[in-house]
Amino acid sequence: MEFHIERAKVLPKANLHSFISGLKKWGKLIAPVRKGEKFVFTHVEKPEEVELNYTRTILPPKKFLVPYRRERFSYSVEDLSFKTNFKAENQVIFGIHSCDLHGISILDSIYLKENPDPRYLEVRKRTVLIGVSCVPDEFCFCLATATAFPEGASWDLFLTDIGADYFVSIGSPKGDEIVYSQRSLFRDIEKEDLNAYKATTLKKKSLFKPEQLPDLERISHVVELEYDSEVWQEEAKRCLGCGTCTNVCPTCFCYTSVDVPNIAGTEVKRIEFTTSCQYPYYSLVAGGHYFKATRADRFKHRYYHKLVGYPYQVEMLGCVGCGRCSAECPASISMVETIKRLRGCNEKELREVTE
Repeated sequence: MEFHIERAKVLPKANLHSFISGLKKWGKLIAPVRKGEKFVFTHVEKPEEVELNYTRTILPPKKFLVPYRRERFSYSVEDLSFKTNFKAENQVIFGIHSCDLHGISILDSIYLKENPDPRYLEVRKRTVLIGVSCVPDEFCFCLATATAFPEGASWDLFLTDIGADYFVSIGSPKGDEIVYSQRSLFRDIEKEDLNAYKATTLKKKSLFKPEQLPDLERISHVVELEYDSEVWQEEAKRCLGCGTCTNVCPTCFCYTSVDVPNIAGTEVKRIEFTTSCQYPYYSLVAGGHYFKATRADRFKHRYYHKLVGYPYQVEMLGCVGCGRCSAECPASISMVETIKRLRGCNEKELREVTE
């Protein structure tokens, strides 16, 4: 029996480094590398630097789409004329996990659906996204958020480890071009490859333990009903307000800006930088009023925005289940456990009402 799948090929692992080297013709190559005991996305020159055997990077790859610090424009103090030095460059982000691909798709919805950000649009047009399969750890809950697999996200190629080879799914015309340009490195799919791909998918699902998966059915409704729950106060007592959770999140996009004049005072640069809703100053407005005055208010706001605000804004949960916020939290606060506590309170109160 002959198999013919137009949207996929097989890449032998022996050809991986050659494939990575060939990607540099499409732009600056960005990929995960080891940094001590952790991993980071960074610019790489040699394919040997790339590390695909990782669970999560410290920061998501969104930093190459929305830099944590960026100059928006500059203007003259004398005549208020504006100019920008921004110029997007071609880049290939290789080795992205499925949850982070979904995170980028959420950012696309935020930055491109209404009043598109021209800078973000230009960067996205010049960015190739290549994903790779992964193995979850105890912090991952992407199966519950429906982001454990790449379907539904935007990407160009996705590599699934099937043993001695990678099953390469093609997700865009650009992905087609990349595969065709290095076609000698690939081969057509055979029945054994397809079976291995199916088995890998089933195996990944089985690696998630029931206790690490929150029940997200009608979670927006639950969070709204428990807006005044004591859980927020109790969990916030442990929170340090450091903002780590939001800074490592693939979908957070809060920012602020400052105007920085040059030494002569003739020109001013508008600098934008990523910030956090967990910082007290973020909700401070003229007159000294804080919209989120307490740490508990700010703690609750993050959950409310992820689980209620995002579905209203972009019709998707604002959490992709990557586990970074829990894995990096110095106070060991778990988003999964907080959700379970809220749902437990909600179910208890519903029972009391009906009895």
